[in-house]
Amino acid sequence: MPRVFSRSRLLPLFVLFAFTLFGCSDSHDSPTIEAPVEATPTPEPELTYDAEIVWTQYGVPHITAQDWGSAGYGTGYAYAQQNYCTVMREYVRASGNSARYFGDGGDINADLVYQLLNSDQHIQQLIDESIPDYLAAGLEGYAAGLNRYLADTGVDNLAEGSEGCRGAEWVRPITLRDTVKLLHKLLLKGSSARLTDFAVAPRAPEGLATRLKSPKLEEMLARIDQTAFDAAMPTPPAEAIGSNAYAVGEQASQLGSGVLLGNPHFPYHGPDRFWMFHVTVGDEYDVTGAALAGIPMPVIGFNRDVAWSHTVSFAQRFTLYELELNPDNLMQYMYDGEARDLKAHTVSAQRMLEDGSVETVEHTFYTSHFGLIVDLGVVSPLLGGWPNAMGTLLTFRDANLDNMRSIDQWVRMGQAQDMEAFVDSLRSIGIPWVHTLAADRYGNAFYGDISVVPHVTENKYNSCVRGTLQTLLTNNGLTTMDGSDPDCEWGSDADTAEGVFGYDSLPKLETREYAANSNDTHWLSNPRMLLEGYSPLIGPEQYQQSIRSRHTFVQAEERMAGTDGLGEPGFNIDNIRQTLFGARNHAADLVLGEVVDICQGVADWSLYSIDPATVDQACSVLAAWDKRHLTDSVGPHIFHELWRRIDEAPNLWAVPFDPADPVNTPRQLNTGDADLLALIKQSLADAVAALEGIPMDRPWGEIQFDEKNGVRHGMHGGSGDMMFSVISSDLVPGVGYSNIRHGNSYMQAVTWDQTDCPDAYTILSYSQSTDPASDNYADSTELYSNGAWIDAPLCIADRDAVEVRRETVQE
Repeated sequence: MPRVFSRSRLLPLFVLFAFTLFGCSDSHDSPTIEAPVEATPTPEPELTYDAEIVWTQYGVPHITAQDWGSAGYGTGYAYAQQNYCTVMREYVRASGNSARYFGDGGDINADLVYQLLNSDQHIQQLIDESIPDYLAAGLEGYAAGLNRYLADTGVDNLAEGSEGCRGAEWVRPITLRDTVKLLHKLLLKGSSARLTDFAVAPRAPEGLATRLKSPKLEEMLARIDQTAFDAAMPTPPAEAIGSNAYAVGEQASQLGSGVLLGNPHFPYHGPDRFWMFHVTVGDEYDVTGAALAGIPMPVIGFNRDVAWSHTVSFAQRFTLYELELNPDNLMQYMYDGEARDLKAHTVSAQRMLEDGSVETVEHTFYTSHFGLIVDLGVVSPLLGGWPNAMGTLLTFRDANLDNMRSIDQWVRMGQAQDMEAFVDSLRSIGIPWVHTLAADRYGNAFYGDISVVPHVTENKYNSCVRGTLQTLLTNNGLTTMDGSDPDCEWGSDADTAEGVFGYDSLPKLETREYAANSNDTHWLSNPRMLLEGYSPLIGPEQYQQSIRSRHTFVQAEERMAGTDGLGEPGFNIDNIRQTLFGARNHAADLVLGEVVDICQGVADWSLYSIDPATVDQACSVLAAWDKRHLTDSVGPHIFHELWRRIDEAPNLWAVPFDPADPVNTPRQLNTGDADLLALIKQSLADAVAALEGIPMDRPWGEIQFDEKNGVRHGMHGGSGDMMFSVISSDLVPGVGYSNIRHGNSYMQAVTWDQTDCPDAYTILSYSQSTDPASDNYADSTELYSNGAWIDAPLCIADRDAVEVRRETVQE
């Protein structure tokens, strides 16, 4: 039987046993005492799982076990106490059942794709061939821990609220396969998960394999621009899943040891929420950090000697191939001069109808040897059909399709005791879609986009992107190559998984100074050490950086020089946290003075607004604003609305971008341009109109807030279009920026002194639990609102000093 108990309960059981054995003897009636016959004790059943969970402040669990299965069990059980419904909902999606159970919240196209890619057969093959035994045990234990919580709690007592699942029919015990399906879905977030609609669209075949007979075809294709592609891609914009990180070495540190700041910007709702925890497995693993739903070990974190973080990389994880069809058989394509058959794969998924009934949807996918056939008709009718307007088909190859290396790699990263071992752990190339930054106790710092990228060299890219359609798609972000030529197949590097770049071919910087990334590419990770000459699929070079990236390096360079008002030069554990919680607006640093001059020069705002007095007040507020998004700052909302209206103006800057100075260019408003001056004036008037009902002098914390159980928590930070410290929120008219979507989420700052234990601080802005009834639903949110951090314990004595409760879970 499963058991949950504390050690203190063992003593009363022993006393009761002793009393029963000896307390009933009577010496007057029994002149002779016969030795009792000892009964053979019934052996306790052997335990499969045995873990201890120590809970510390703000609902952080510290799971200790002697084997990976037990560690997974304790982690799953602890996670379930705070977020069971969140992960259970994702198991439904990963198994291709969202439309069956979630109605309008489901996605039948995604379900069909996951019925194919996450089929039991495929997932079992991944388990058998790609997942080490110790990890399979850990994942199976994680499932058992979740199931244990469900059995103890009951479906009718599960969490309520927007992410709850009390009484839901889709709640069920899960299996090892379920855990792998969820992880596989997560790994495909940057590839197959982006193209589910495109993969379901093909209907074969529809006509003759001939090019559309139109002299205007080239012109028609040329009209398909990036806007059409962006609108058709079923993924959030880049800023929705961005991150920042600094990795500081001894030359930039005041202590001589490394310093790391990790600052992911991930969603506030759903399975991509982070969760903080600490896992210890015997003497082989001891890491504190955070992970997304369903992952049984930290993917961002620190141990006694190394700390690391990730930022989302927008390197490409797939390519398309254009296939030449056999004109005599449209179910064949030409490859190396020979016809190859396209294969059909039929799957089915269920969908709930408006009347509550359920229908079965059957669909047939088609594949080439590259992968799934896709149809881009949602972008333009010219790109759809079988064949498309060019008389061809498009197929899709996914570099992460069979990649399960990442889970083992994250464990190896957590086991590293110095930077050399950490770097060695990256060589398996399992990280699916993120950059990695790290620092260690010994003053080493590291940046690398050591992630899964198709092995397409610059030469292959230049020679295999051929013709009108391939060029069009490639220029709009979907690299497409000639699928008829074997020379255009992906290459491989030695000692690396087939088809992807190896460690030595990927960009990285090992330094004793510092490295940083805020979701721009590898090119700029340190202004003095630019990384160039890599495959175009890894990302562009010598291009204009985002305002947030520029702010990242401006802050670092100011800190190196000691010119930011935070004390003597160099990073320490306090000032690196201040770079985040200081909430400076870099766009305002660049243009606010000129904007104020422009608006103060307007004599009559009635030419631009029906409320000229309020626009004039807004101008005065901007003039007094501290250019920060702190909770007591007055004016951020005005600048936010102004900037979003002018930041993409083609004539915005007087000094253009210079690849030799990517941190400081472009700059200076182009105030000599009359059209820009008119745009700025009208945009300020329009900003004030959008803020109707919100006073111009209201503090930011009363305008941007996260409301939990009726309490509003002011949230410092602002849009990633303007600054380093990101909170992305939508304006609710007349209320404020109360619909927070993503931004500063799990944050960690780590360094080392002369002791064995790291000096570390963490916080989770949206708190640990999605259950409104939990004590940990809003406590960390309040802490973040107040500008404070959790002093994060790794060593046992530090942990026990802030213990709230502990439990042993066994089964």
